[in-house]
Amino acid sequence: MVEDPSLLSSIIKEPVYFQIAFYIISPLVTLLAVSVAYLAIYRQAKPNVIVHYETSDNVGSVIDLIICNYGGGTARDVTFSEAIPIGCWGIGVADKIDVSKFLDIKIPVLAPGKSLRYQAGQYGGLLSQLNENLPVTASYLYRTPLRRKKKGSDLSILDINYMAGMHSGNSPAYDLADAMKGRNNTIFLKTNDQLAKVNKNLDRIAVVLEDQTKPDS
Repeated sequence: MVEDPSLLSSIIKEPVYFQIAFYIISPLVTLLAVSVAYLAIYRQAKPNVIVHYETSDNVGSVIDLIICNYGGGTARDVTFSEAIPIGCWGIGVADKIDVSKFLDIKIPVLAPGKSLRYQAGQYGGLLSQLNENLPVTASYLYRTPLRRKKKGSDLSILDINYMAGMHSGNSPAYDLADAMKGRNNTIFLKTNDQLAKVNKNLDRIAVVLEDQTKPDS
């Protein structure tokens, strides 16, 4: 420890000490900056595969299963820790459920922002299989910014209790498709019936006119 004030003052004024300090501190600062930058790039390159249920955009009372990569990197060979319940129908009471049809697949590639949607069923059917919740782990392979192959995993908790009492309805596109196919009683169905009747009458008129224009034999 330097106790002489004059000696300490001379050390501070000596440029060589500042050079030594610069050579020691500068690499440390550079290393810290590089580490922070790599960590930021690494986080952007890591996938984040999440599994969850949500109400269907098209059909009221139907619940879809969504598998989405919310991360910034591509996930490959995605597998799940257990079969995920789908095809579970029944609104109030569950219908007969075939567990052999639960989703048990391997996804070769799931790009960033890409999502897969499956018809999972209805509230009563799914609730009978999930109880309170169902933890599912998605495991996959991905490449780091240095192109090294690495394993990753994300945990999802499947739960539909929050959907109880939610309002749901068919989308306009679905209702329009139903109407055009005659599956519900709307103005489109009535219009189709009227057009069919008009077409039949026109056919009859055409036959009559054709008979009247034929030359007598």
